Amino acid sequence: MTKILDGRAVAKKLNQETKIEIERLKEKGLTPTLAIVRADQNPASIQYEKMASKYMEKLGIQVEYATFPEDVKEEAFLEALDQLNNRPEIHGIIVMQPLPKHIHRVKVAKHISPEKDIDGMHALNLGKIMAEDKEALLPSTVKAVAEMLEYYNIKVKGQTACVVGKSNTVGKPLTVLLMNLDATVINCHTDTKDLKQFTKQADILITATGEIGLITKDHVQNDAVVLDVGFNFKGNKIYGDVVFDEVSKVANAITPVPGGVGSVTTASLARQLALAAEWSQKK
Repeated sequence: MTKILDGRAVAKKLNQETKIEIERLKEKGLTPTLAIVRADQNPASIQYEKMASKYMEKLGIQVEYATFPEDVKEEAFLEALDQLNNRPEIHGIIVMQPLPKHIHRVKVAKHISPEKDIDGMHALNLGKIMAEDKEALLPSTVKAVAEMLEYYNIKVKGQTACVVGKSNTVGKPLTVLLMNLDATVINCHTDTKDLKQFTKQADILITATGEIGLITKDHVQNDAVVLDVGFNFKGNKIYGDVVFDEVSKVANAITPVPGGVGSVTTASLARQLALAAEWSQKK
């Protein structure tokens, strides 16, 4: 019978660990503090900001906001990030995305202090993954996948893993992370010719493209572990990359959407904020 990999159980365990760490830091007089930076009035961004704020506050994290109109000048937006970098009481910074078209993501990533970059945007943190540095702050979704694999005791070493997706936020860093865990990794994307020939080789298949229904049962070998990181809307319903009803009949284990990897991303941000606060004391 196919095992459903419930992300909510993983998030619960991660939050318990984070709360203990935050209480320990507060006993030392340190309150972990997050700055959320946003430059749009997108209802989805505002909704996520509110949800994330409540989530963090329940764990004992203090939250500050830097909110700008969508037409804010790039220079002013970047200057605000610099100011947050220079405030020692701020331990983590997340920038809501997508950004307005005139604000360049690469520039934004460069203006977030690597020590406060709890969503793994800065090139230094991405490079630390390559270098297997234990103090790398990972992109939150990559951290969430790693936590899922560990929680469910999924064997990675010696396995063939296929990552479908090449973004800087998921596909590329996740490919390197799996290599660090001694998997043999195939990286594909939506322009890969004959995608099935690669995905069918995978003991562990992780897809992160946002293309609804990309992965069918024909893409999956029997008894594979399938982690669906994809997230998109069709009408008012949320879908992943995987045709769940089909693939769940052939996979050994699978994440649902919603309720899978996405459930762990905010918990991963909170965990990395606590780590960033702790590491700030080493300076």
